[in-house]
Amino acid sequence: MGRLVYLNNAATSYPKPPEVVAAVHRALNLPPGDASRGGGGVDDRSVCRQSLATLLGVQTPEQVALLPSATVAINLVIDGLLAHGGHVVTTVLEHNSVLRPLAHHEHHRDVKVTYLDPKSDGSLEPCCVRDALTPETNLIVVTHMSNVCGAVQPVDDIADVAAAAGIPLLIDASQSAGCITFSHESLPGRVFVAFAGHKGLLGPTGVGGLVVADDALPQTLVGGTGVRSESVLHPEDLPLRHEAGTPNFPGIAGLSAGVRIMRDRGVENEGQHRDQLVRCVRERLEMIDNVHLLPLAGEDGRGGIVALTVAGWSPEALGYTLRESFSIECRSGLHCAPRAHEFFGCGRSGTLRLSFGTGNTTDDAEDFMAALTEIVGA
Repeated sequence: MGRLVYLNNAATSYPKPPEVVAAVHRALNLPPGDASRGGGGVDDRSVCRQSLATLLGVQTPEQVALLPSATVAINLVIDGLLAHGGHVVTTVLEHNSVLRPLAHHEHHRDVKVTYLDPKSDGSLEPCCVRDALTPETNLIVVTHMSNVCGAVQPVDDIADVAAAAGIPLLIDASQSAGCITFSHESLPGRVFVAFAGHKGLLGPTGVGGLVVADDALPQTLVGGTGVRSESVLHPEDLPLRHEAGTPNFPGIAGLSAGVRIMRDRGVENEGQHRDQLVRCVRERLEMIDNVHLLPLAGEDGRGGIVALTVAGWSPEALGYTLRESFSIECRSGLHCAPRAHEFFGCGRSGTLRLSFGTGNTTDDAEDFMAALTEIVGA
């Protein structure tokens, strides 16, 4: 087996940059630096918040709550805004981090959910969101970029629809943060943004966050904060309003380093880098008769995702062969997005997904194409 070609960055980016590894190592080797809890060592939270606020175009760093994951962030918004039931408009393209909390509320609370289909290329029309709204609608949830087909959704236009109707919007930016330009403060209305730290932001697993629209989101996660210990109630001001428990200092240190790298690299440059690799692979895959490519809205490959099936091969068998015989790591299956695969007609076994990241090169794309060509006999 040759060198590892890692093409699963939509799951978790790899390899982590040396700066990220060093930051985590530093945090683990020095005493925790949360002054309110004692100690004078590592506490990167304020630096991390400021860097994220700059990267995501957030008005104030205090609006950035640092959490264990995007999934926790999404649950905070859904739990807080749907505590008394209501109606949610979302899409079939969502990840299980959205689908399952919504299904939970459908089963256990008086919540109705409308799942919108995109166009055939995977893009969502804002007018469809507007037409799905009812007097009971109290939340709209959309992924900024599909983790299955890579479609980048027009969140600016969807935010206009939500703002005009006076309905909060939750954007899942797990796949887009770090590769798709974004400005939270330019969006109208009440917009929440969940993000993962371990994908395009290059941080370690176990850290993510939520851009909080305002200080009116009900608290659903409360507990120790290390400050105001005399109060029986959790602090209500941001960002502590939605942070509880001992912080993940090593994870936050690594995320801070990763965000700094992406700021220096430039999100727009990263998107162009991934788009170039996606175009290179898709153009060649389209020439192979027994390969079926999932569509890519607007031919916009900034997300770095290519999803496909091959006649005569299950995605699982194809992924196994690429890994074991060619040292190429992709992802096979439903990618935690079953409704998206149902929409694209491959809901039974899913797709093979390759996802490019910061560290990938044209050599990686060439190695994948050579291996696939050998496997399918093209």
